[in-house]
Amino acid sequence: MNRILIIFLIIGFYSCGENQKSEKKTETDLVEKGVSELKDFDLLQDFEQNKAEFGTDTFDLFGHSSEGGELIVFHDKKFDYIVYDFWIYGELGKLNYTYWTEKNGETSFKFIKKLEYSYDKPFYQGDFEMDSTINYLSYSNSKIKLFDINKAEITESELIEKSKLELESFFTDVTKGIEIIK
Repeated sequence: MNRILIIFLIIGFYSCGENQKSEKKTETDLVEKGVSELKDFDLLQDFEQNKAEFGTDTFDLFGHSSEGGELIVFHDKKFDYIVYDFWIYGELGKLNYTYWTEKNGETSFKFIKKLEYSYDKPFYQGDFEMDSTINYLSYSNSKIKLFDINKAEITESELIEKSKLELESFFTDVTKGIEIIK
């Protein structure tokens, strides 16, 4: 009986060691992949995990809505992308558009997260109900792709084009005249 127990313990220790080796290998593979190869939802995840490492610049956005807004720009030399996080506030909702762009001086989009909140009545009346929608726009392939909240691809070409034009023109209009440190 003792021999069987010893055999099971040895097998258990061996398999735990193998699992640790494979986990370390996976972590190493992710680090070797590098930030430059991150795409789509990996960019979102990478940013959320490393948000504290970024420097920020905050800009007040006046004249874009009844309640104002702000732009927070996240940048760091270690990462090859810049994140522009827009918040626009209104009486009946708020918008949060987040853009991942290349760090090369141009504004080449990599990925965009579009989060819209809508209220059933003005927020200052209190006791309002809120609804939200999330979409993602990916620029990682030659074909721009649109995804819903569940990360399922939306293939309706008119909706993709409408979202693309809306998000690109919003970015251009709001950042016009703002000097952003990269």
